[in-house]
Amino acid sequence: MADRAQDQPGQSPAPSARQDGITTTSGALEPAVPAAGFTASGRLLPVVSEAASNTQGVTRRRRRTRMQALSMLPSMLTLGNGVCGISAVIELFKAYLALNLSHIDSALWHMNLAAVLIGGGMVFDALDGKVARLTNTSGKFGAELDSLCDAVSFGLAPAMLTWTFGQYLYGSGDYQTKGLWTAAVLYACCAILRLARFNAETEPDDDHMTFSGLPSPGAACGVVSMFLALSWFSARFDWMQDTWATTLLAIALPLLTGAYGLLMVTRIRYVHFMNRLFNRRQSFRALIFVLLVVALLAIFADYWQLIVPAGVIIYTLSGPVYLTYRWLRGRGVLGRRMQFAERQKQHRERLARMEREAAREATA
Repeated sequence: MADRAQDQPGQSPAPSARQDGITTTSGALEPAVPAAGFTASGRLLPVVSEAASNTQGVTRRRRRTRMQALSMLPSMLTLGNGVCGISAVIELFKAYLALNLSHIDSALWHMNLAAVLIGGGMVFDALDGKVARLTNTSGKFGAELDSLCDAVSFGLAPAMLTWTFGQYLYGSGDYQTKGLWTAAVLYACCAILRLARFNAETEPDDDHMTFSGLPSPGAACGVVSMFLALSWFSARFDWMQDTWATTLLAIALPLLTGAYGLLMVTRIRYVHFMNRLFNRRQSFRALIFVLLVVALLAIFADYWQLIVPAGVIIYTLSGPVYLTYRWLRGRGVLGRRMQFAERQKQHRERLARMEREAAREATA
């Protein structure tokens, strides 16, 4: 018939195309192969089937949704730090009102709760940066939000804790009140300056292994540690109420608070304890350290209010001690020997690097 194509002798019938493949002369169904593409330079592009492309699109959308959900987590942790700081300030207001009403036990309870809240802010502050780097959601907004919350939790709250606890220790005398006010304002201002300088000087690709000046959480921990130690001694020793002890505290408490504040704005280098210890290369060492700390606290559980201040004092003194060590390296016989040893170490490292480069070129 005219409307039907006739098979010519010596020619194979043309395959009939279907939506899902091609039918050969033997009747077998073969999948259709998409045409390959080429770039402008002639490079062959990979052929991706429609099903694989759809699967990749679904996977990409799920990953994007998951990352959008995770991107909120660092900000929520930072806001948790701010909530702890604001709650600590409120508790210190309650403690001051209780002191005015001569409710000493209630005032001490509120001050202890404020100290715990400042410690909770430190936990949130340690976690938000780690989570932001793990989820690759670090940004300028998070840095600014972190500094604002730190100013409340580690600037305002410790300053108010010093002032309120000083009122409990030695009343509201004229000299004591002026000294406490000066120390509290100095500490808070130094904390704000420290955070502003950190934001201005920190580069986006900084490894965050050291600090320039005492970090604000460390200074806040120092103020809280003073409160813990002094409250522990006041509850167990009656001589803390003697005149000489009161006079000594009237001088020491403002001076130590001001010293913590001034250490924040210095250029003394301090080790970033969390980043140095808790990283991939130091995971086993970090595990051993955590086990030792837990064992120490379990053995001396009744003296944890003294163990924490001892650890804070060691960390605070580590910066000036290392600075003194660096100063001694450049002076006298000790300095010359250390410089010679440092030059030998650099020479060995240079030779090892050259050998690695030569071996890499030989194998290339």
